[in-house]
Amino acid sequence: MRKADHSTPHGETPYSPTSLLRALTADPYGVDTLREHEHPAAEAAPPDVGATRAITLLLALLLGFVVAVSVLDLRQGAAAEDSPRALLEQEVLDTRGEAELLTQRQEELEREIAQAQGVVLEGTGDGAPERLTSYEQAGGGVSLSGPGAVLVLEDSAPLPSSPGGGAGSVNRVTDADVQIAVNGLWAAGAEAVSINGQRISATTAIRTAGSAILVDFRPLSPPYSITALGEPEQLRSAVSEGEAGEYLDEISSRYGIRMSWESEEELTVPARAVGTLREASVPDDGSTSTPETPQTINPTDPSAAGRGAEEETP
Repeated sequence: MRKADHSTPHGETPYSPTSLLRALTADPYGVDTLREHEHPAAEAAPPDVGATRAITLLLALLLGFVVAVSVLDLRQGAAAEDSPRALLEQEVLDTRGEAELLTQRQEELEREIAQAQGVVLEGTGDGAPERLTSYEQAGGGVSLSGPGAVLVLEDSAPLPSSPGGGAGSVNRVTDADVQIAVNGLWAAGAEAVSINGQRISATTAIRTAGSAILVDFRPLSPPYSITALGEPEQLRSAVSEGEAGEYLDEISSRYGIRMSWESEEELTVPARAVGTLREASVPDDGSTSTPETPQTINPTDPSAAGRGAEEETP
């Protein structure tokens, strides 16, 4: 038979929070320890049998499975097609596809214009087609093929880092390096020059925007392959023996910029994109036009070329 509950001054049961607090405050050593057979909820506890343990284990496994499936669904949802990253990637791919289609359409229209222009000029009978061809070759308006050399400039390999540190820094090829290499090839007698498929002419701009090198506002990615038409051995020796070669050797030995030469019997330099005609006038009689030559940039000290080490990004 269960023992009767102890009476308290305020009528609480001996195991209520208020009664215990009062008992502890009045006489901490006189409080009876809690016994299982006196606890009000002791009789309602389920028996500890094997079936109960098995059911508990199954419920725990089921709960873990549900949680795992939910986590996988959340991860798949984060990488699904409607995620912001996937939408941006798809937008970039769509934009590139549209740009390629527009470029193809532009090339088709340029060919049609060239054909119509040729038909008109052939009717003049005063050698206009030949003069136009020579002007287009001088201005980079037509593609050229022939033997030549390819000068490849590439960023340095990751430099050694401090013990226990991360990846080493990388020295980047700058726009000044590319300009000096191109001018060295022009001075060596190159007939036509291109960089990664972009034609170089007298009005071509080579500059830097952030960490990218732009050629006529078109970004290029390393390695930078500079293709020059002409006698391969003559181009290579003239560049190596000139000021441009000294500059390239200096940045290669000091900053680790990688440089290599390739000689080919058949190379193709593409035509430059048709520019916008801003101003034109009829020349005076007897006047001779002087072809524009590329601006010469003298090689400078590599340390003054704005070179800086950048951390290698994964």
